[in-house]
Amino acid sequence: MEATTRHDIHLGTTRMNIHDLVRELNENLGTTVVQTMAGVKDRTSPFRWAKPDGPEPRPEVESRLRLGHRVWKTLELAEGKHVALAWLMGANPRLDEDLPVLYIQQLRSREVLGAAEAFVNDTFAA
Repeated sequence: MEATTRHDIHLGTTRMNIHDLVRELNENLGTTVVQTMAGVKDRTSPFRWAKPDGPEPRPEVESRLRLGHRVWKTLELAEGKHVALAWLMGANPRLDEDLPVLYIQQLRSREVLGAAEAFVNDTFAA
């Protein structure tokens, strides 16, 4: 992945209104994946966050959602939304066979973004 694309994804995610960001994730990944990514127990949270006048997630939850959006966008732009979803929810050899969505939940940014870029570039992530 080119540095400009990586930079553009980061800028876009950072500048995006949190309600719009959650709505986009809900539409493309489903609310159960968004709930898991966010690390919250309340299944209605992704629905409420997606409403323009809804509550905003707590800061640590927002960080997880923004990281998840960056990872999803990285994969979706290169591979399409179905492959991106499969990648997020599948055991990953680059992440010790854990689910990437759980790395997002734990805010393990370097590892999960590195694994996503390695997948897109067909290389091994260090």
